[in-house]
Amino acid sequence: MTGHGVPETTTPTTRESKHQATALRVERNAVRLVLRHGFDNVTVDMICEASEISQRTFFNYFKTKDAAVIGADVPHVDEAKAREFISSDSDLLAELLTLMMTMAANLNFDEKLMTDRIIVFGQNPDLMHKQMERMTRVTAEVTELVYLRIRRAAGQPPVEQAGVEPAVLEQDLRDQAELLTNAIMGVLRFVATRWIPTPDSAAMPGASGSSEGQVAPSREQVLEHALSLLRRTLRTP
Repeated sequence: MTGHGVPETTTPTTRESKHQATALRVERNAVRLVLRHGFDNVTVDMICEASEISQRTFFNYFKTKDAAVIGADVPHVDEAKAREFISSDSDLLAELLTLMMTMAANLNFDEKLMTDRIIVFGQNPDLMHKQMERMTRVTAEVTELVYLRIRRAAGQPPVEQAGVEPAVLEQDLRDQAELLTNAIMGVLRFVATRWIPTPDSAAMPGASGSSEGQVAPSREQVLEHALSLLRRTLRTP
């Protein structure tokens, strides 16, 4: 983390770039095969064949098949995205959900892989559970980003309220940030389970396709639906 609470990033070397490219190729093939055949029916041999690597090379990158499907990179907060998030005055809920969804899917700037991986998580609860466990490692970092953003919006120091000590206001902001971050973790699970082609997918507001075609809603439709439900839930007495 930097002095401003934003995680630092480093520029990868050529060797690291090649390593990342190979790992990403294996991950893409692993996820694609799982979507096509189902997780239990995919073997390491199948992933190696599709990726044109040996088993030895595979296990140099991944300890298990699960790891290849979930992704090699531990969820982390990108420095540029973190700074953009903190300074933004747009929709906090939408931007926080997008930030955490990108982290949860180990995006690597690959939009299709993110979409496919979230579908896989929705179809395989055990994999989703493992990834959510990994997400908890960066929950504190995300909470700090949310805190910095809402504190900026509240004023520095936070705008005083009659009869309320500044320290109490400060703690309230931190508690609000922690609560919101944990709430979005739950929304991520909801999004994953809704991002799957099912006979009911077309029933989602704005979804395209018919029940016979089993068309999955787009990312935008899923996010819009999830955020709409979340806002209504937060307004519940």
